[in-house]
Amino acid sequence: MSFVGVFVLIVFILGRIHLKYKLRKFRVTINLLIANPNVELPSIRYIPYIARCRIGFLMINLEWYRSFIEVYRVGTVSGAAQVLHLTQPAVSQHVAALESALGNLLFQRTPRRMVPTDAGKRLYSQVVGAIEKLESIPHKNSTAETPQTIRIGTPQEFFTEQILAKLPQDDRTFYTIQFGLTAELIQQLKAGKLDLVIATQKITLSDIEYELLFEENFWLVGPPNIAIPIAEGISQADLNPLSQWLLTQNWIAYSEELPIARRFWRVVFGRRIDVQPKLIIPDLRAIRQAVECGFGFSVLPDYLCADAVTKNRLTLVLKPSQAVTNRIWLAFRKSERQLPKIKRMLEICQINVN
Repeated sequence: MSFVGVFVLIVFILGRIHLKYKLRKFRVTINLLIANPNVELPSIRYIPYIARCRIGFLMINLEWYRSFIEVYRVGTVSGAAQVLHLTQPAVSQHVAALESALGNLLFQRTPRRMVPTDAGKRLYSQVVGAIEKLESIPHKNSTAETPQTIRIGTPQEFFTEQILAKLPQDDRTFYTIQFGLTAELIQQLKAGKLDLVIATQKITLSDIEYELLFEENFWLVGPPNIAIPIAEGISQADLNPLSQWLLTQNWIAYSEELPIARRFWRVVFGRRIDVQPKLIIPDLRAIRQAVECGFGFSVLPDYLCADAVTKNRLTLVLKPSQAVTNRIWLAFRKSERQLPKIKRMLEICQINVN
């Protein structure tokens, strides 16, 4: 064998020995994090090297865990591959390698989904926080956290008016926003397709947790410069004439069921509302604009109409002494409560909890 060949062989052997030593330290760190996800670790300079390198057929464990976590969240190999920007065979190989290394089947393979086994559920609850914490540890070649995408489901109006301006605009955090109704979004959260949901109601599920964010108050508003047959300071007993008059007016609603108006009527007037909406618009900001244009009356959250009332673009018909409220919640999977991105979004979204 030539001198060059011998030199290359020695370098390769030394490299394998070096990698084996580093990998042993890396596995010790992983085990420490799994045992105590809240432990504070110093900067560990070898982690980026270990987490990304491949020699021959050796695939580093962190990649296996990433693939396992995404398959668990999304429920399919193809979906996990899209999130991780990997091929489907690569994700399948990662999961199979992890199962082989642990000696446990982590998923039941069905034609449509990867269903976690009991062992898979236990592993997920143990490692998800540890892996995210590990990836956030700074190293000598990076001064920022590992890039992450936060997938949020939310009502459009509340997000636009109250949350959007509060989102940090750093280079390492990306957001995917999906608008929709709470019931649909919670199911996507449960299926692992969303990380967080801003919910207008609590839908009880064993693996979903809720944190109260905000309590919105509702006002009854009408077109600008309209004469209202009621004097300020009117007593509750004198509200009957107002309620009768309002029933003769045109109404604008979010849906045909008038969910907000019905609650308002029940709390303020002590009866059911019996009107047919003149205009149905499933967008609260569009409803506000329709009221401003004179199409009719509506019940809107105060954060959406207070400024328009101050500027005389809307008439405040009734701000009830007994507040009509609705609670806004932040929903997330219980197993992920300690994740940095969950804690961060809780801080961002906390607005005014009464």
